[in-house]
Amino acid sequence: MDDTDGFREGSIRLGDGRTLAYAERGDPHGWPVLGCHGSPSSRLERHVEDAGAYRRWGVRFVVPDRPGFGRSDPHPGRRVKDWPADVRQLLDHLGIDRFSVLSLSGGAAYALACAHALDERVHAVGVLGGAPPPDVPWPWPRWLPERLREAVHRPSRAAALLQPAFAPLAVRPALIPRYLQLRLNPADRRVIGRPAVRRILGETFSEGLRNGPAALAEDRALLFRPWGFPLASVRQRVHVWHGTQDWQVPVALGQVLSAMLPDCSAHWLPGEGHFLVFDHADEVYAALRP
Repeated sequence: MDDTDGFREGSIRLGDGRTLAYAERGDPHGWPVLGCHGSPSSRLERHVEDAGAYRRWGVRFVVPDRPGFGRSDPHPGRRVKDWPADVRQLLDHLGIDRFSVLSLSGGAAYALACAHALDERVHAVGVLGGAPPPDVPWPWPRWLPERLREAVHRPSRAAALLQPAFAPLAVRPALIPRYLQLRLNPADRRVIGRPAVRRILGETFSEGLRNGPAALAEDRALLFRPWGFPLASVRQRVHVWHGTQDWQVPVALGQVLSAMLPDCSAHWLPGEGHFLVFDHADEVYAALRP
């Protein structure tokens, strides 16, 4: 599929036989930026209301569906550290050598895993509203059941416990933006209140959850298990953008993450929320280009 905004999508067969789906936007000859989508989300995720911005910036934005999301096959028993192997096969297929990587929310672990594993191929990393690994004490919300706190280091059990909780989201995922608009801070309500943003989020959430809540439950459970690599090994410059009024991933978690990275440029945006990228995308993508 191709349109005037440069949208293209496809899929590849991985070495173990699984299908990995992906989408691209922007300039096919531009600087590659690999998107590690949020949770839930999909290859349709983008961070601008006008998708033509990618072409104007000279960016080739490539977003694969993680296992079980969208049109990518599940990967039973996977770990966060397994994701770069899938990414390597996709980038080799697309003829991409050097690139930057950008994550939103729950994609942070996967972006940093790519930086660790793919090393010199990665120019820079961007993290939007990300949290640290569970190697440091987490400020658990009071409402989280004790049995779930005990189970999170055993992903199979945690995923089974989480799946019923996420099941309602998979029934009508297009309504998730309206739900977020009600529960997040005023800055996020303003951003999600824009029709184009609400439509973008609705489409990517719907596609991500097309197979039900299982992939989301597994993805969230994995984030609470050690990621399989030390953050101290991430040698690239990592840019962290975090709103001080992010109610989805509190800024304190972003501060812990930034402190654990050897080369981090932290951007704390006063009064901004979880979806700040829709108002700061030009700054974000400029930092990721050579």
